[in-house]
Amino acid sequence: MTWKTQAIAIFRICYFNGWLGLRRSPIAFIALFLTPLSFVFFLYVIAPRSVLPFGVVGGIMFSALFTGNAMMNDCAYLRLERQVQQIFITSPLRPMSWILGMALSELVFTVPGLVLFFAILPLVVPIGVLTMLALVGVVLLTWLMSTSLGFLLSTFFRQLREIWPIGMVVFTSLSVIPPVFYPIAEIPESFRWVAFLAPSTFASQLAVRAAGLSVPIVASAPFLSSVGFQVVGLVVLTGLFTIVSMRFARWREP
Repeated sequence: MTWKTQAIAIFRICYFNGWLGLRRSPIAFIALFLTPLSFVFFLYVIAPRSVLPFGVVGGIMFSALFTGNAMMNDCAYLRLERQVQQIFITSPLRPMSWILGMALSELVFTVPGLVLFFAILPLVVPIGVLTMLALVGVVLLTWLMSTSLGFLLSTFFRQLREIWPIGMVVFTSLSVIPPVFYPIAEIPESFRWVAFLAPSTFASQLAVRAAGLSVPIVASAPFLSSVGFQVVGLVVLTGLFTIVSMRFARWREP
């Protein structure tokens, strides 16, 4: 297959698993942003108003991170229940095209929620066009990182009942426990470096900085607070997850 036919196949996969599913079941995207919206509402009710912008930015990042959970669920279901992946990988379609098509389909489901949070953001913090572009860039990198991880995990399931608990543990750990919805300053300074063990911290801190919110210096390791370190960390982790998913994913059943 030429690059043109690969591109056509990518968009057809996106249409099949993304746009078609969204059109037939519009309630699905409501479920995708209901959880982050509930976190923002919780912060609005009980937290100081200074924390609310962090919650809205967290809603944006949560939506991007949970594309990985959707990717894991859909790919595992199509492989185990429908045997669709086996059909595609025995065709001239390249593995990367299958992954990218499925990842784009998950992004389609997330766009409505992202639009909602991007619309709320100017109401809680002043932002400009450059801020929006920077946030979009962080969201796209986070989406690539998360969907690569989700696909890799999906290839190791042997039965459908394993998907839900593992997905909730992995992606909730990445999107709720690290400083995604709350300022990293809430973590005692001597332990802030621990937050950077989670890949989502790089993305969330870049998003917070892009929105013009304060990012405290980690005195014990000042480089953790630098833009360069966070950008390089997010790019490297995105590339690493992509390469690992291509290299170690189980494409065929044993």
